[in-house]
Amino acid sequence: MEIAERKKRQIADFYKEEFLRDKCRMECQRTFFQEKTYEEIKSVLNSINNEMDKICEVESFEELASHLLHRIDVLTNMSSSKVNPIYRIH
Repeated sequence: MEIAERKKRQIADFYKEEFLRDKCRMECQRTFFQEKTYEEIKSVLNSINNEMDKICEVESFEELASHLLHRIDVLTNMSSSKVNPIYRIH
């Protein structure tokens, strides 16, 4: 495996771990979500993780994966990032 391909794989694995971490945090806080919202976010996280190998083939996949992670944070409000509170859903 060439160096660029290995680097892509490592970055994709990093984002997979981050999305799994968000999913675990969300499961711990499940009581704070409406059931429909919880199921929708869980489905999106599963889809992203399942598609990460394809996402990493996109030319600017690091930006795309970072954007997706940020959007999930805006929805779940679970990371310690300093996202402006006006963008938070709950």
